[in-house]
Amino acid sequence: MSPPLKKQAASRCYLDNTPPWINQEDLKDICSTYDEVTKNEHEGPVDFERAISLTGYGKFNYLLLLAILPAGWASIYGSTSMSYVLPSAECDLSLTMFDKGLLNSMPFAGMIVTAFFWGFLTDTYGRKKVLTYGYLTTSIFSFASCMSHASWLLILFKFINGILISGPYTALMSYLAEVHGEQQRSRIYMWLGVFFSLGHISIPCLAWIIIPQEFRLPMFNGSMDFTSWRLFLAICALPEFTAFVVLSLFPESPRFLLSKGRDDEALEVFRHIYSLNTGKNPDTYAVKCVTDESYVKTHGTSLLNKFQGGWLHMKPLFTSPYCYRLILIGMIQFGATIGSNTLRLWMPQLFAMIETYEASHPVGSDEQFPSICVMLELTNTTVDTINKHNLINNTIEVEKICTPVILNSTVYLNSIVIAVTGVVGYALAGSLINCAGKKKLMMFCFLSAALCCGILYWAENSSGILGISSVFVALSSIGGAAVTNVIVDNFPTTLRAMAIAMMMMMGRIGAVIGNLLFPLLFKLSCLGPFFMIGMACLVCAMLVFFIPAKKSDFKESIESA
Repeated sequence: MSPPLKKQAASRCYLDNTPPWINQEDLKDICSTYDEVTKNEHEGPVDFERAISLTGYGKFNYLLLLAILPAGWASIYGSTSMSYVLPSAECDLSLTMFDKGLLNSMPFAGMIVTAFFWGFLTDTYGRKKVLTYGYLTTSIFSFASCMSHASWLLILFKFINGILISGPYTALMSYLAEVHGEQQRSRIYMWLGVFFSLGHISIPCLAWIIIPQEFRLPMFNGSMDFTSWRLFLAICALPEFTAFVVLSLFPESPRFLLSKGRDDEALEVFRHIYSLNTGKNPDTYAVKCVTDESYVKTHGTSLLNKFQGGWLHMKPLFTSPYCYRLILIGMIQFGATIGSNTLRLWMPQLFAMIETYEASHPVGSDEQFPSICVMLELTNTTVDTINKHNLINNTIEVEKICTPVILNSTVYLNSIVIAVTGVVGYALAGSLINCAGKKKLMMFCFLSAALCCGILYWAENSSGILGISSVFVALSSIGGAAVTNVIVDNFPTTLRAMAIAMMMMMGRIGAVIGNLLFPLLFKLSCLGPFFMIGMACLVCAMLVFFIPAKKSDFKESIESA
């Protein structure tokens, strides 16, 4: 049928006296086309979801997908890069075991200090400003950390780095949700999870390529040498700077603009996204007016009103029955992170110490391998005392020389294996949760992880230690990933985002405490750290038993209604 005839037929779609020359089978297609054309030509005020859906899915979304790759890697590099530097930097900076615990925990401590502050800045000044300036300043401090000449300075830089990286991460989560339609949000977060996994795998590969290289470049009149571990830290700042460059090219979140009463600017953003996705002129975008009644406009409200509104939003979390659930699930998240993040961040250091022992104490085929604690305790000190006789004064001088641990390909290959195993654990978590059920799966994972930690104490060679550590990381990862699903079942939609934020806070506190206690307990006894991690997993398994079942939650919601 020719276009003029289609137009004529479409104009009669809802008339009873449809011309007989129109095929009834074609009528439905013609009418649906007419409905869509009419709706696009006369699109009145629409809400945010309708406006973003009409922009389509295309070039803008693909470019954003590429942009969040360095952003995702920046978060991983910022929190885990120090674990690969510690064995190499211990002699240059005279690091003690407690210094190493501080360096592992400082990024998480920085995230804890400013978690709610960054959320306020993101909602006040916009997602784009926090993203761009946040990643820029983070990259500057990350690069500056490689020039640290003392342990306290490096610890300070890593703490500031944790403070700064928390802001862009918070803004990124909001930005991704606010430039995608409801059907596309789960997909973009899935890709973000994939990028995080690739970051966990890429960082030990990068460390393997750079850190074992032996070179020293004198700097500042010979007061400091620029070594391979400093180069590694400098390169780890590149994803943050790259994220700053690419994300600065993207527009502000249209939903944030709507919340501030800047509807015209939001409409321009919608037109820009529409033009990139469809290749059409922005003026052909059907929406001429955007309203979003479900999103409260905060333009002109005072700082006090914002804090009061935030407290009113959080207050139900601290009332029955949610207060009990918040404390219970928070304790599980706390214990799970003590287990997984502590051992994961210390494994490069432990493997380097084991390689050092095996190099200096070769074991014959008929001899028994020593346990992990024997190997670690004999390589715990890195300072050798050498007596020198001074011929002029006829005295004996004591000179302390730092003997670095051995770093070879085995250390980094082991780290790569553990990282890959952890990623596989996260990948399996989704399907296993649906098959076995959340509570059963969490109890199994935490109990098995505690058992692995106990077996690890008696492990007698590096291969066995690697296998047990990999299984532990995978099990603790699955258990930790299930915590988010438990939150979804136990908190309503209005409280869910805040509950997840508080669970992340508890996880970071667990990471800080675990990494600080590890060297202190190790100094007392090698059994101490493994006992702490194993007990944390065991307590988590016991607490899972008290999580309310989903069925009771449903019944409770019906009764309250």
